[in-house]
Amino acid sequence: VHTGELLLSSYKWSLRAWDGNLLATQHFMVSSDGEAAKKRGSTMGRYTLCSNIVTQDNYPVYKQNGGNLYLYTIKSGNWCVSAVAGNNTYLFQLSNKSPSPHKTIPWQYYDNGSWQDDDTLRVYPVY
Repeated sequence: VHTGELLLSSYKWSLRAWDGNLLATQHFMVSSDGEAAKKRGSTMGRYTLCSNIVTQDNYPVYKQNGGNLYLYTIKSGNWCVSAVAGNNTYLFQLSNKSPSPHKTIPWQYYDNGSWQDDDTLRVYPVY
């Protein structure tokens, strides 16, 4: 029998719906081998679930390890990365209210006043 406080952060875990779609996990990795890495390299890295922040629609928010960026959903239900949860997006996924970043929908990065494609830009769960 376990005694004391039970913390999810002490374990590797993921939460999935009955259909197998990922709902939440403790960590996501943002990576690119293309232009996004060159133009938005500071956005790359591992993001960890925040234990004290959710979006207005109760979606999880993830904070960059060793950084000051956040991975979260905006009001429209699309996933993004920015310095302030809810403001000035650097990376964006038109994810149609997916409960976690969608694995097959491409991501874009913001550069020179417009959204740019990078086929190697990915956000994926790490366990």
